[in-house]
Amino acid sequence: MSFFRAVSAASRRMVGIIYRYRRMLVSITRIELAKRHAGSTLGMTWVVLQPALLLSVYLFVYMVVLRMRFEGFSRFDYVLYVFCGLVPYLGFMEALTTGALSIKQNMHLVKNVMLPIELIPIRSVIVGMASQFVSIGLVLLLVVAGRSLSWHVALLPVVVILQVMWLAGLTWVLSSITVALPDITYFVNLFVFLLMFLSPIGFKPEMVPQGFTWIIYANPIYYMTEMYRDTMLSGRSPAVFVAATYVLMCVATFALGSAFFERFRGVLTDYE
Repeated sequence: MSFFRAVSAASRRMVGIIYRYRRMLVSITRIELAKRHAGSTLGMTWVVLQPALLLSVYLFVYMVVLRMRFEGFSRFDYVLYVFCGLVPYLGFMEALTTGALSIKQNMHLVKNVMLPIELIPIRSVIVGMASQFVSIGLVLLLVVAGRSLSWHVALLPVVVILQVMWLAGLTWVLSSITVALPDITYFVNLFVFLLMFLSPIGFKPEMVPQGFTWIIYANPIYYMTEMYRDTMLSGRSPAVFVAATYVLMCVATFALGSAFFERFRGVLTDYE
């Protein structure tokens, strides 16, 4: 019981820090976004232009070149199905890979007593998901062009917030470990690359042979993509098992990540 109390207390303290320094978090996130596009002619326009171009290329490839679709799906419906899984996965991949290095690459901020270092990984998560936020809006426009939106889209902000919590917990753990073991980032990059092919992004879970379905249900990306598809595309309430697993996964990871980071934050400044 003491373990659960400690984890619960750490997560509450983390929420308190985020709320107390929310304006600072917004400010450093804006600065980081601006730095990413500093020196380019179009500047922050790339935040919108990059995902728009990416989705346009995918749209052309799937509808014109590959002409892929599921039985009972039009090619356009298939593209929407892929997009609703691909967009959150790309956000997950970008946030996790950059978040893992967030402390290591910002040691000067770690030693800044004015900035709570808990915010550094969260900043990387939000910046990494910036393209996802724009892409979600673009996908919703495509959905509206082909069909009507369901009221279930009102649940979308909850799904996104839970994803941010999940990634925050993961990056608190990974960024702490990376400070001492920089090679962990190579494993993270390889992991997210392989995970894309094991996740039901371009295929349905029912298409997986019976003996291998456990791989799908053991994959956390499955629950994330299903939540996005149900709220954005399918027009139905998420399955109870999928929704419960997703919520539990995100909240538990946030809480455990909070406790882990709190436990090791004191030694982070010992590394250069």
